[in-house]
Amino acid sequence: MQISSRLANRFDTGLVLDVLADDLPLRAYVAISPPDLEAVTAFVPPEQFENGSNLHVAAIDSPESAAATLEDVLFNMEADDAVALLCKDTESWEATLQALGHDDSTTPLK
Repeated sequence: MQISSRLANRFDTGLVLDVLADDLPLRAYVAISPPDLEAVTAFVPPEQFENGSNLHVAAIDSPESAAATLEDVLFNMEADDAVALLCKDTESWEATLQALGHDDSTTPLK
């Protein structure tokens, strides 16, 4: 699967990316966060829930699982859906960004 992304925004614990996976446009919220559905409301704006598209949520618990988890989530998504990816730690977050085609070293959280 061809995946590319561009930075759309930043928030305290992560990045918002506009992603193109093959021909599927979507938005990804990639956060360093515990796997808690309530945490999503801290960085996903209310408009994302109101526009009729689906919001998918997945936990990334290790760098090694990032690509496979992402592939599983993308399989169930439709155009203009969004995904919140809750990464256990910085290493998992970086691996998830790389799997999303975002390898810009100027965007790490510090």
